[in-house]
Amino acid sequence: MLEGNRGEKRELDEEADIAYRNCMVYRLALVLGGGGVRCMAHVGVFIELERAGIIPDLIVGSSIGSVMGGVYAYKKDADFLWDFAFRFAKNPVVRILERYMSREPGRLSRISTSIAFSLGLAYISWQYGFLSSDLIKKAYRDILGSKMLRSRRFNLEDCEIPFAPLATDIETARAVILTRGDIPNAMYASCALPGICKPYRLDQMLLLDGGIVSLVPVMAAHILGAERIIAVDTDAKLRGYGNIVEMLEQASAIRGYRWNMMETGLADLVIKPVVFEHVWYQFSQSNACIMAGKKAAREEMDKIKELVSKEPNREKIAERSYLAGYYPHVIV
Repeated sequence: MLEGNRGEKRELDEEADIAYRNCMVYRLALVLGGGGVRCMAHVGVFIELERAGIIPDLIVGSSIGSVMGGVYAYKKDADFLWDFAFRFAKNPVVRILERYMSREPGRLSRISTSIAFSLGLAYISWQYGFLSSDLIKKAYRDILGSKMLRSRRFNLEDCEIPFAPLATDIETARAVILTRGDIPNAMYASCALPGICKPYRLDQMLLLDGGIVSLVPVMAAHILGAERIIAVDTDAKLRGYGNIVEMLEQASAIRGYRWNMMETGLADLVIKPVVFEHVWYQFSQSNACIMAGKKAAREEMDKIKELVSKEPNREKIAERSYLAGYYPHVIV
């Protein structure tokens, strides 16, 4: 385990972290943001990149972005990812969630209040959440198909493309960059919403959604050694507010929005699919999000090809290197 922090970090750990980064160099990294159904836009991006013959050397994902990125990294097949995305959207649990949340939109603020109360009970009764990694892991395996999983090991180390999901150590506030171990467990850790899902325990850490620390984990890709970074930003941005509950949600969103602006600004290129109007649970809108991802990637394709063909931007790399000292993290 290699730790990265500033201030009180031991000198030996710092040297080990630098040595790790120096020994791995990835020419092009694709960084995928979170956002529920909005992450289906990543499927469209992969389709267009593959069609143009551009395959990233490293994929880093946060939240459901890690699910889409992990499936592609494992198979390196955009058609398979597209099929996975539609099976994911049709999963019974996902469909029930959308029907429930969409039933009476006018009452969402009251639902939010009820959910907050329910989550308080869940915290007491289920120890931090009511969905476990075993349940989610089974769902991933059901969607992907057991036949494929039996044919090979299903570990991060076995991916066709190096892949690193991002999670958050809820006890130390560090970003946790996962580079080895079981892919469904890593996906779960990266997607585990606070209060909804039980934290995933790894060594002495309790892991939750990577979007807590990085909505679009550009810094994680840099730390792993990426020279050129393309970020796909599927954040919902700011939606405004009409009542107290929505104002609290807006206040929380502002913190993430401001950090996301800074972190995506460190990427060499940002693809921004127009998906902000879709609420995270509306998986019936998966196809629209995929099409938005395809459109956004096509619009940026000339810039992407130029980025791949030219020398890395040393100023960007230097800026990321400086800010990495202010990005507490651990590589596992």
